[in-house]
Amino acid sequence: MPSRRRVRLAALVSGVLTLAATALGGCAGPGGDGRDRAAEARVGTPTTGATPASPATAGPPGARQASAALPGQVRLASGREYVLPRPAPARLGARRPLLLVLHSFGGTWRRMEHLGQFQERAARRGYVVAYGIGARRSWDAAGCCGWSNAHRAKDVEYLTDVVADVRRRVPGIDPRRIYLTGFSNGAMMTLHALCERPRLFAAGVGVAGALVGRCRGGAPIHYLEIHGTSDAVVPYDGGRTDWLHATFPPVSDLPGTIADRAPGSVVKIRSHPCGHVWPVGGRCHLDAAAIGWEFLRRYALPSPPHHAYRTGTGR
Repeated sequence: MPSRRRVRLAALVSGVLTLAATALGGCAGPGGDGRDRAAEARVGTPTTGATPASPATAGPPGARQASAALPGQVRLASGREYVLPRPAPARLGARRPLLLVLHSFGGTWRRMEHLGQFQERAARRGYVVAYGIGARRSWDAAGCCGWSNAHRAKDVEYLTDVVADVRRRVPGIDPRRIYLTGFSNGAMMTLHALCERPRLFAAGVGVAGALVGRCRGGAPIHYLEIHGTSDAVVPYDGGRTDWLHATFPPVSDLPGTIADRAPGSVVKIRSHPCGHVWPVGGRCHLDAAAIGWEFLRRYALPSPPHHAYRTGTGR
């Protein structure tokens, strides 16, 4: 039977090893600072050659509790679903903007809420938030990605249906201030929907996205692209990503491309030094959600889009 001295020595050694492992783990993030794992929060980026994965993500303190408090899903007549948290009470007669949040390829709506804290921020700003759910965790952005793109999931029509359903359920939605935001494939979908429905969506913000198809245009588009200069999934300078089966144009080409199809558009680019991430601060030097809110609030459609809410219309 071991002596008390040996037991104490073993406990001391175990404690030292635990502390060492913790210290090493804290340096495992990009740049050698454990805080960077929160600053460079990865949202559902699939493993090369795999189906959409569900890797762990980091986010602001308290994000997990806020996400867990959100209610369940709403089923549309088409059979597809989305998430509509209970909005904060509105002032009598108030007209409230609507923000649709789109997850990444392989991501989930809960992870987007975990990172962006959209529900809490919406309550402070008087917005209503809804979360899209892509088929097989993917979006058909007319050039990427996954199951939805391969099977032509008609996601523009899906988002149009979501807007119409939210307006039926929540009184006082302002039809001139309906917005989109998304990460990666969700950002591509945001831009694609803006190009297809510029008289339905007033503005959009994408993080680590790209225009992967032709922009239909027909009316001015208002869009902010937040993109990491070290992005190896959707390269900042453009290029082919074989496992996504997509070739991406340089981010710097985006304003000119949109202007050619939709004169009068406002397309801004905000870069940061990180990779394919949703920035929340720290090493990336910006908070994507906060910057996105400030961009969106500047834009509204010039007049109510009277026929924008029937599937297949609104161009």
